[in-house]
Amino acid sequence: MKTLGRIVILVNDYDEAANFYRDKLGLDTLFDAGEGARRFLHLGFGQGGVWLLLADSAEARARVGNQTGGQPVGVVYTDDIHGDFARLADKGVKIAETVQSDEGSFHFRFHDLYGNQWVLVQLDASAR
Repeated sequence: MKTLGRIVILVNDYDEAANFYRDKLGLDTLFDAGEGARRFLHLGFGQGGVWLLLADSAEARARVGNQTGGQPVGVVYTDDIHGDFARLADKGVKIAETVQSDEGSFHFRFHDLYGNQWVLVQLDASAR
């Protein structure tokens, strides 16, 4: 194995979720085909990213926003943690914590429109 393709995010509405991930987080549409429950909508940075998948059963709808039991659904890396923190906050993204510093990295947690938790990380260049 050598590359992660996509992680799956259950959503209540394709367009609502796509707008959040594009407009607030800055992801690009990588692939969008089909319609209704058979829509294939992939967003991301470069080649990796998220596959938005419509929650089409009662069990799936109950998991929207809490797919991982309160743990982060993904980690995204950046070269500008403070700039990204300010940009996301300005766009109304729910920030779960301010920028934290650990040995070798800076990070903060934020939530998507459904409440899934994400972590944004900047690795300290001097620690590499």
